[in-house]
Amino acid sequence: MHIVLLGGGHAHLEVLRRFGRRPQPGVRLSLITKGAHAPYSGMLPGFVAGHYSADEIHVPLAPLTQRANCALVVAEATRLDAERRSILLSDGREIAGDVISINTGAVTDCSTGTSAERCVAAKPIDDFAQDWTRLMDVIEADPTLRIAVIGAGAAGVELALSIQHRLMQMPFAGGRIAESRVSLVGGDDILPSFPAKVRQRVARLLRGRGVTFLSGPDIEVIATRGLSGAGFQHVLVWATGVRPANWLTRSGLALDHAGFVAVDRHLQSKSHEGIFCAGDAAGLVDGPQPKAGVIAVRQGPVLGENLRRYASGRQLQSFAPPKIWLSLISTGNRYAVASRGKWSVEGRWTWYWKDWIDRRFVRKYKQ
Repeated sequence: MHIVLLGGGHAHLEVLRRFGRRPQPGVRLSLITKGAHAPYSGMLPGFVAGHYSADEIHVPLAPLTQRANCALVVAEATRLDAERRSILLSDGREIAGDVISINTGAVTDCSTGTSAERCVAAKPIDDFAQDWTRLMDVIEADPTLRIAVIGAGAAGVELALSIQHRLMQMPFAGGRIAESRVSLVGGDDILPSFPAKVRQRVARLLRGRGVTFLSGPDIEVIATRGLSGAGFQHVLVWATGVRPANWLTRSGLALDHAGFVAVDRHLQSKSHEGIFCAGDAAGLVDGPQPKAGVIAVRQGPVLGENLRRYASGRQLQSFAPPKIWLSLISTGNRYAVASRGKWSVEGRWTWYWKDWIDRRFVRKYKQ
């Protein structure tokens, strides 16, 4: 049986690790991914802030696939035919499988940021990491450049604080700048899905770090018109909600209300047996969840087990979505806010706690 893993997301890293430790006779694997290295989303803000190198936040896929006896296909998917269980690649090749597992993540839509000199989407993460590296050269060459992070959820807050920290460390011809160069643009409040205590902590840190929060009912208007009126060139970093990749919406798979692959509690497509999906690309119909990296990480073991069970004709395992989980929000300068439910705490030690968790995650897939 041929299992095709489409995408190098967090859940598929765990699938590969498990098949590498315990191969299954009669099963061969292929991984299709547009890059040879998989970025870990939890360390992206630290990379932006300058705490991590690109190598530290990426997992090389070649050793992981070799241990799992999995063929590594580095190419971008352009079409998925659910009926035929086949995937068309950007280089013209077509790969079919008996089982398809999708873990490609999602895409941030920044198409409305047309008035900005530059617009950068926070997702896909691997694209953003490359864009940020190139953008650093542009920023260093132009001290007047201003950056607006659109979206005041956890991702937007982390990026705004990390970017501000990085800019404050950069020397310019006139010396290091002291004024704010970063704005966070959102709705009525920051972190709307978090408890009030966490919002208060982060709002205080934003003010202390010199990040300006701009709110209003129409964040697109604020971003594309209000900022341009300041007289500066600016970059929009779009970190709002995500949408599925265009090719996924044309696959023939049943979709949820937001256009993501509708899956049941087994992470299997609601419309096509033998097609599984996890992470941001999935819409868990029986228990909707926010698009968060922790969800994909927790789905990994269940997805790996269910691919084994499906291949051998056994009953599938259920994924139980967590009701609450630990959230660690980094704030730029090796300081973080932790929360779980109504409990929260902050400090430098909290950042090092997060650093330990993140490094342990990446190290697990590099060993």
